[in-house]
Amino acid sequence: MFVDKWMTRDPITVAPDATLSSVALEMNRRKFRHFPVVETTTKSAWMVGIVAKYDIARGFPANLNPFSIEVTHNTVSRPVSSVMTKKVITTTPDCPIEEAAKTLYSHRIGALPVLRTNRLVGIITESDIFDAFLGMTAAKNQGVRIMVASDSGVNPVPAVLELSRRNKVDLLSLFSFRENRLKRRDMSIFRFGGRLPPGFLQEIAAFGFRIVSVEHREK
Repeated sequence: MFVDKWMTRDPITVAPDATLSSVALEMNRRKFRHFPVVETTTKSAWMVGIVAKYDIARGFPANLNPFSIEVTHNTVSRPVSSVMTKKVITTTPDCPIEEAAKTLYSHRIGALPVLRTNRLVGIITESDIFDAFLGMTAAKNQGVRIMVASDSGVNPVPAVLELSRRNKVDLLSLFSFRENRLKRRDMSIFRFGGRLPPGFLQEIAAFGFRIVSVEHREK
C-alpha cells in the first residue's frame, strides 16, 4: 500500500505573501490544518514551505483566536512566509504508507507534501494515515474479528488461510505482531466478512493456537 492511494491530489496551496488572516480564514472554511506554500511565476511554481494551524496561531496576537469570527482578511497583515516551515519534510507517491506514518511520528509533524520529480502532486496527513489503517485492516467492515495467540515463530496464518478456503469464508484482512508483554508469544488478528461456520474457531484451536478474543461487528 502506497502514499499515492491515500494522499489528497493537487492540494490547495497558499502564496508566501498571503496574509496570516486570509490563510486562517481559508483553514477555518475548509477545515484544513495544513497548506503547502507555493511560489508561482509565469513560467513555474515551486514549494517554498508549509504552514500549519499552530504556525498561524503563533503569528497572531496572544489575545486573539485566529479562527474566531472576529477575524477578517486584514486583521493580521503579516505574510505567511514569516511563520511557515521552510525546511519541509516530504515524501513521494511510491513511498509505502507505513514509512510515511513512521516519518510523521518520528518528526512529530501532521502532514507530508508529496513530490514527484520535485513537483507538488499531493499531501498526506495524519487523518489520511488513520483512514489507510482502517481500510487495510477492514476495521469498518461488518463481520467477525478474532485475535489468535501463538508461540513465537509459529505462524497461524497458513492454517487460517487453509481453513478459510476450505469453508469458503471471506477473509478480509490479517496482520501479526509481537506481544512484548508476553515473552515468546505472537498475536495475529483476522477479520472475516459475515458469520463463521460452526466449528471454525475450534478448528483453529485444534492446531494449537489460542483464541484470545472474538468480536462481532454489524452495521
